[in-house]
Amino acid sequence: MKCLYLILILITLNSCIELNGITNDYDKLSQSQKDKIEKLNEFDNLETGKIYSINAPQLMKEMKKYPKSLVYVFANGCRSEYCKALSIYEDFAKKQNYKLYLVMNGYNNLYETTNQPISSPLFSIDSDYYGVKSRTKYTIYFENELQGKAINTKPKEFLGSLYFFENGKFENILRELPKQ
Repeated sequence: MKCLYLILILITLNSCIELNGITNDYDKLSQSQKDKIEKLNEFDNLETGKIYSINAPQLMKEMKKYPKSLVYVFANGCRSEYCKALSIYEDFAKKQNYKLYLVMNGYNNLYETTNQPISSPLFSIDSDYYGVKSRTKYTIYFENELQGKAINTKPKEFLGSLYFFENGKFENILRELPKQ
């Protein structure tokens, strides 16, 4: 009988708790937030205020057009010591002549990103392209493709969220921006 009560309590609690960050959380957005998100067709004429859903092959093809590119893959509202305001990445990219791609790995806490004063376009990982709902999995797939690895390679350790490229070719990953 105690077990039955425990199960009922857990079911009740589970229905009251909203879990965020397990998937891309698109379904939890307001309609006005959803209206800002669209699949990327081309990189020409990107609009400020929009969020373009992309996959790694699209991004890698575009980066071949630039001598130096920086891809920052991030979670909205990240509180880690390694997460900085997006304007810091913009400033670094401008000073060091990098083409910057700000890529969110989901939509949880979207307002934390869209409320920042930046001029760069925003991108999000296209979970549909990767065919999985788990944010962790599709982020790994995206990051593996950026590095030229097999999509389902299991990461041994977290190396960072800053992906540096030269002429579209992957160079390295860092946790923090290099000192200028």
